[in-house]
Amino acid sequence: MDLKNLHRKTELDSHEEDQEWLLTYSDMITLLLAFFAVLIAVSYVDLNLWEQMKQGLRSEINKQENVQTPLAEVKKDLDEKLAEEREAELVDIILDREGIKLFFNSSSFYNSGEANLLPTGQQIIDKVTQAMNDLGYYKFKVDVEGHSDNVPINTPVYPSNWELSVARASGVVKYFIQEGIEPERIKASGYADTKPIVPHVDEAGNDIVENRALNRRIVIRIYY
Repeated sequence: MDLKNLHRKTELDSHEEDQEWLLTYSDMITLLLAFFAVLIAVSYVDLNLWEQMKQGLRSEINKQENVQTPLAEVKKDLDEKLAEEREAELVDIILDREGIKLFFNSSSFYNSGEANLLPTGQQIIDKVTQAMNDLGYYKFKVDVEGHSDNVPINTPVYPSNWELSVARASGVVKYFIQEGIEPERIKASGYADTKPIVPHVDEAGNDIVENRALNRRIVIRIYY
C-alpha cells in the first residue's frame, strides 16, 4: 500500500471514530422519546374507565357491608327477643368491633343493695342465651360487668360497692352457666363506681342524683 492510500485510510478511520458518538446520541434520543411517550400515555386518564372503576369499588364495598356476620345475626335476634325491654328503655344493645354490648339497668336484675337475681333478670338471661344458642356452632365468649353508683354501702355481706358489683356480676355468670354456657367461655368483673357512663357529681362536687340509676348497671359483652 502506497503512502497516499495509507494516509487516506487513516483519515477514514479517524472520521469513523469521530462519528461513533452519534450512535450513542441517537440511542439516548430514542430512549428519551420512548420515555416521554410512556409518560404521556400514563398521564392520560380515561374518564369512562375511571367511572367504571369507582362503581365497581362501590359495589364491592356495599357487598362487604351487607355481609351478615354471626354476631350481626345474634344482634338481630337480641333486638327481636328483647324488643319489650328496649321499648321500656331497660336495655341498650350495640354492635361494634369489640362485639355485642348489652347495657341493662340493674333494677331489672337486682333489688337495691342486693345481689340475688330477680325473675326479670333470669328471663333476660334466658333470652340472651337463646340468641347465642341459635348459632350453636359459634362458641361465643361472654363477659359480665357489674357497676354501681357512688353511694357508699357498708353491710356485713357487702362492705363496699366493690363486693356488691362483683357479687352481681357473679350472680349473672352463675345463671348463664346454669343455662348451659360453659364456664370457660364466661367471665365476671366488678368495677364499683369507677366507670360511670354519666358523671356522678357536677362541677361543684355535688351528687347528681338522677344519674345514679344510669350508672347502676349490668353490662354483658358477647364476642368471638
